[in-house]
Amino acid sequence: MATDARVLIVDSDVHGTQALARLVEQHGYPAPMLASSVWKAMETVEDSLPDVVVFSLYYPNVDPLLFCRALKQAHPLLPIMVITSSGASLGEIESLRVLAGGLDAVLERPLDEARFLAALEDVLAKRKLLSVSSMRAAAQAISTHGPSVELAARTILFTDVRGSTQLLETTTTQMFFKDLNYRLTQQGAVVREFSGEVVKFTGDGLMASFQGFDRLTQALRCALKIVELEKEQAYQHLPMPFGQGLCDGLVVCGHVGEAKHERPDIFGWPVHLAARLCGHAPAGAILIKKKDFDRIDANGIAHTHAGFLEFRGLKERVECVQIGLPAPTESLRHG
Repeated sequence: MATDARVLIVDSDVHGTQALARLVEQHGYPAPMLASSVWKAMETVEDSLPDVVVFSLYYPNVDPLLFCRALKQAHPLLPIMVITSSGASLGEIESLRVLAGGLDAVLERPLDEARFLAALEDVLAKRKLLSVSSMRAAAQAISTHGPSVELAARTILFTDVRGSTQLLETTTTQMFFKDLNYRLTQQGAVVREFSGEVVKFTGDGLMASFQGFDRLTQALRCALKIVELEKEQAYQHLPMPFGQGLCDGLVVCGHVGEAKHERPDIFGWPVHLAARLCGHAPAGAILIKKKDFDRIDANGIAHTHAGFLEFRGLKERVECVQIGLPAPTESLRHG
């Protein structure tokens, strides 16, 4: 039966992947997206969200439990079908079901083509029947289950002072540092107020992380509160306007540095893009991907369409929304 459902196949076995892709196409589906590594799969999901992910359970160099769990955190409505190696134990499969928040289908190799196609059709049909409320409870359970993971769904927020070099020319270094420290201390408190965590300070700003089902909404509320704080303090301290950028997606959480001096950090495409968005945001404004903005209840939030922006290090332009001020001029849209 013909369908326009987009399938992402994640498997390091090139020959097996191609055979499965041909099977999917032969039964009326568009050409599947293919990823030979988990890292490529993460980029693909964030760039173009598929309708279903077909994932090889026994995957080299990564714990598949973490990958599936992170996918479910980021996209609770995204069906995940897992293909296990022959002989996978029931205990392993059940552990995967629990940690991934409930897989949609588990199939064992050697793969029965008829059963695979039936399962694919079934999970896509069930997806249409799922309610947001039912998935909210599942996503919250995934976020709070067990210890922290290396792959996770996060919303990343960056703040940064605009024109710090010029500001330093108008005051002493001591006064600049005193006011900057005051601003960042207050921003850190706001981040915690909205259930976020300050990952690190970045010189003239900070990087924060938000998790959970409502992470994107909480991050935006935090950014709006920071904008309001800046307005309130405009006449009390040295003028120090901030720009902000935020992005949601799958990230890698880990520790960097030598033993006994290592620090937690977060890496990944959403971190890179959030930093770029922050760098382009004018004073008092917030930049966000339009795809992320469309997921938020934006009723009452003044915003403008900022167009498709170019960012250094990214091949494709990113459609963005700006909150707080009119859209940036053309000169600000390139970096």
